[in-house]
Amino acid sequence: MKILAAVFAAIVLNLGGAAQAAGIKSAGIDHVGINVPDLKQAEAFLATTFGCEAVTHIGPFPMTPRAESLTLAMVRCGTGANIELFEYKNPAGASVMPKSEDIGASHIAFYTDDVKAGVAYLKAQGITVLGEPMTMTSGDTEGETWVHFLSPWGSEMELVGYPNGKGYEKKSRIKLWNPKHPAN
Repeated sequence: MKILAAVFAAIVLNLGGAAQAAGIKSAGIDHVGINVPDLKQAEAFLATTFGCEAVTHIGPFPMTPRAESLTLAMVRCGTGANIELFEYKNPAGASVMPKSEDIGASHIAFYTDDVKAGVAYLKAQGITVLGEPMTMTSGDTEGETWVHFLSPWGSEMELVGYPNGKGYEKKSRIKLWNPKHPAN
């Protein structure tokens, strides 16, 4: 009888663990924050290149000992997450851009249905494009084309497109964000 009770308890615990929800119920990513050396330059680049619009501005706020002051803006880019831009005046932090393989380094990927046309535009604007667009021909990212580039201040960013979807969509019930169906 003790063995049966132990087996029953284990089954109940396993079922409860599998059905347990996340600790925080989140609707999704609200924004991604990046530090920029010149807020006006970053806003102008995002507006002219990707059609992003500045929505809010706050600061400058005194920030000693981390920096003399902090000013920030929140910009909206299409149907994706917002981007929060931070400009620190006379920051105490490092001014060397992290390499993409450094722990903590990150990038923002901008979706476009036509990555090749996007690359042509970036190059015409004098933006450094890192290599040529790569199209994935198999696996979970089959159908995706991507290429990285450097923003005017040196942050690595990405153009990505998958106008006909990605390979994983054929087998997964959970779908990643897609500009054609942003809420799915």
